[in-house]
Amino acid sequence: MAAPKVQKKISSDMFDVSFWNSLGLFATIFVAVATVVPFSVTVRNWWNRKGGSRRELKRRLAKMALGVTEDHLRSLFGVPIIQDTAFIPQSAINYVFKTNHAWIVAQVESGAVISWSITVTDLKFKVDLRDLTFGLVGGILGHSKFAEVIEQPNGMYEERGAATHAYAESTYFGRPSLYQTFVFMHNQEGVGSSNLSGQNLVASGPFTDGVNPMGDIEELEEVRKATTVNTFYACSHYASTLSGGAASWPVVHRDRVAPLRGASVEHKKWLKKKDKKRRKLNKSEGK
Repeated sequence: MAAPKVQKKISSDMFDVSFWNSLGLFATIFVAVATVVPFSVTVRNWWNRKGGSRRELKRRLAKMALGVTEDHLRSLFGVPIIQDTAFIPQSAINYVFKTNHAWIVAQVESGAVISWSITVTDLKFKVDLRDLTFGLVGGILGHSKFAEVIEQPNGMYEERGAATHAYAESTYFGRPSLYQTFVFMHNQEGVGSSNLSGQNLVASGPFTDGVNPMGDIEELEEVRKATTVNTFYACSHYASTLSGGAASWPVVHRDRVAPLRGASVEHKKWLKKKDKKRRKLNKSEGK
């Protein structure tokens, strides 16, 4: 009658050993998982801040076009950081989106995008202009000079204010561009260098609303060779906004986004970042 008791004791001991082994294995797995998860999150965050977020933004830009709905626009770029009424047409609204690599501005009327722009703020974010122009215009946004991008613009524009300046050129291809006017611009909020002629106002083509050219167009030849295209702006073939001047265009404007750098600490960070980009650019150009 003692044998069953021994068997029962042996089974109980085996259960205890098995239980503690299983518990130890679970603890080991738990520690391993607890270690890996924060690491994977760190890697994912790093990837999102670096190459991953740039690739993702390019993927979203590929889905951007005139005529898309406001809902689709928000699904691509999230909640706009700034909203204001457009100058032309006043029935439209400009939505400004901020990303780690570029500013996106979209002009919406009756629930649909009627024009939009992108201004590159990250030197490592290289957007091929062919991807934005149906393959009609080459060059890298934020890196290529105007003379390298546009051979014969149908309009040229330079404006200098007390603390701001802008340079832009336009092209129109008709049906191949789906009857859109493409505007290429140097924006002070973007990366790249500029070397303007210093004239207060120069305008030709659609930038003049059909009137005679203003300023000395010939002086812009050197400007085209030294100034970086950092902004792409697409609008309808009517391009009615262009004659209103750069302040009326749906692009990011220094004065409008200045409040976002209102805190002194943030302003210093912004200045440091801009200076770092400038030094990198000068180094890459051998200056």
